[in-house]
Amino acid sequence: MKVIHESREVELPRDTLWLTREELELATGWKWKPEGLCRDERCMPLPRNLKLVDGELLDVAGVWRSAGWPLAHADGIWVLGASAASPGLASVDAPDFELPDVHGARHRLSDFRGRRVFIVTWASWCGCRADLPVWQSLHEKVVVLAIALDHEDAARPWIEAASPSYRCLIDRDHLTAELFNFVNVPQSVWVDEAGRIVRGPEVAGSTDTFRSMNRTTVLPSTEVREERQRIKRSYADAVADWAINGTVPQDAMTPIDANVALAHVHFRLGQALQREGRLDEARTHFAEATRLHPDSWAMWRQTAEKNASGLAVSDDFWRRVDALGDRPYYPPNSPTSKGR
Repeated sequence: MKVIHESREVELPRDTLWLTREELELATGWKWKPEGLCRDERCMPLPRNLKLVDGELLDVAGVWRSAGWPLAHADGIWVLGASAASPGLASVDAPDFELPDVHGARHRLSDFRGRRVFIVTWASWCGCRADLPVWQSLHEKVVVLAIALDHEDAARPWIEAASPSYRCLIDRDHLTAELFNFVNVPQSVWVDEAGRIVRGPEVAGSTDTFRSMNRTTVLPSTEVREERQRIKRSYADAVADWAINGTVPQDAMTPIDANVALAHVHFRLGQALQREGRLDEARTHFAEATRLHPDSWAMWRQTAEKNASGLAVSDDFWRRVDALGDRPYYPPNSPTSKGR
């Protein structure tokens, strides 16, 4: 049985989610203690009616459901949603995560405590795949973590072509989207030295100008391209200003509701099934993720049809864009920092 939780993916010699203390900690990082389940400074009492087997096996699925945390499963695979998903970003403490780079080395957000961190998402199926050189100018001023919400084999050519000196991480299961409530790419979060979110999640310098491009060639006009470049530079200047001169006014964080949290669990389960070649099952869970979280372009475009250039700009994409009407695809950022 495979158990997927946050940055962990472990195989356990079991058929059900009844786990020993050791297995629970291995799979989730939570320790089963007399006072309940504990992790770092946090403890959660176990429900009084929760069943144990001989005092040695815990019904972990029951614990998750009792806590209101999302979970989903298919034959042989369980996905346990992030335990912080219910309150979401109501707290300004940035949730920690661990992701690999294209060389397999793993990096945690907490590794950079004491430094300012600019987290920015991108993907091979989005025009923002060309943004990697833009963030290079920030590298000496702030820690840049460019996170591909994508598969490694699709993201690698763009990383190698840009050859950035900052860290590019691979988030194939969109864990950071689950933790930070990202719904699109490129989006960003600014994290200060104390590990607190001071901006975000917000659009990282992109606008709806793409909606006027030629839909056959998928090429913008010269005017649109220049305007996009100007806006992207302006956004990078705003990040640099924060990195050098101080924090910006804190934004209100958007809580993640139960449907959004559950959508991410179904998406991760779909990804796991896809990797095992169980494509029909995967598509079922991808569809459920989109039904639960229709505002997430990141999940939908990751699994949507791609054109010859690898961009998710099919007829279905344009129909979804047109259905927005006057609503923006990229909501404009609030003008709270220099350069906006």
